[in-house]
Amino acid sequence: MENKKSGAIDLNVTDFMPITRQEILAVNSLPVDIFLKISDTKIVLIGRKGSRSLDDLHVLDNEVVSEFYVRKNEYRDCVGQNLTIAGIIISKSDISDPTKTEFLTRTAFSVFNEIESVGFNHESLEHAKLVSKSIQNLISSKPDLLSVLNMLGTVSDDLLRHSMAASAVSVMIAKAMGWTVQATLEKVALGGLLHDIGMKELPSDILTKPRYEMTPEERLYYETHVTRGVEILSTMPSVADDIIAMTMEHHENALGQGYPRRIRDFKMNPLAKIIALSDCFCELTLKNINYPMPRSSEDAINYIENTMGQPFSKPALFALRKALTKSSNIGVVKIAS
Repeated sequence: MENKKSGAIDLNVTDFMPITRQEILAVNSLPVDIFLKISDTKIVLIGRKGSRSLDDLHVLDNEVVSEFYVRKNEYRDCVGQNLTIAGIIISKSDISDPTKTEFLTRTAFSVFNEIESVGFNHESLEHAKLVSKSIQNLISSKPDLLSVLNMLGTVSDDLLRHSMAASAVSVMIAKAMGWTVQATLEKVALGGLLHDIGMKELPSDILTKPRYEMTPEERLYYETHVTRGVEILSTMPSVADDIIAMTMEHHENALGQGYPRRIRDFKMNPLAKIIALSDCFCELTLKNINYPMPRSSEDAINYIENTMGQPFSKPALFALRKALTKSSNIGVVKIAS
């Protein structure tokens, strides 16, 4: 509904969807009407279809503005015949009905509420939300990815929640490390979302059993989810090698005591180092079968450092502390790289 006095329009999620600047073709005129969010419930029209390109709009002088809105029924016109996000090639004809990703949107809303309670600062949270929305748009464009994520949801609600949380926390760590390239942040987000995709091939009696109750044979079988995930993603020609590497190495660590290859920090994919830390931190702080009484962020950091012997990338852990600093009691200490 349009407000005739202010020109503001109600932000109805059934009619509009977020889109990043990178998703709009570099053309001389806008392919659709472009809107800017001015509050949690309102957007305003900032560029009409056929007018000058987004790059010429003065609103982009403000680096904080990284997300815009378009009408859902015009999204196809806003992306090109070929679009690259997070290393995945998307054909325009592949774009599916955004309503198919409603389960992702609902889960993301719940997950971000949980993450906020852990103690991340507002700036980190807001940036992770923007990247998360971009990835949700990506998933809606790739039926194969949407299918495997749907399977994660049917296997276990906790598994999908954990995957989305690890995705968001990974983005916050990467951003706090000074990574600014949108495509790289999206790749990290997608790697976090897909890192446990191999879990969908494990039987429920393994997935629902706490690790301390597993026999050695069951534990080895559980660990096969890593290579199973790699096998799944390797069958998707459009999935970037970095995303496969993140899946392969998300249980490796700096001490060479992880699995499946027991490689040390200096041999790990740089993006996988972030996913490994994020995966562990989310498991410690968000309720799950292994941690029915989750730890506070401060307790989780202390556990990683003192009990686990800090088996993760030092720059990544420092960045995690930085993302938590403004709204938690965790002190920042300088860690040598």
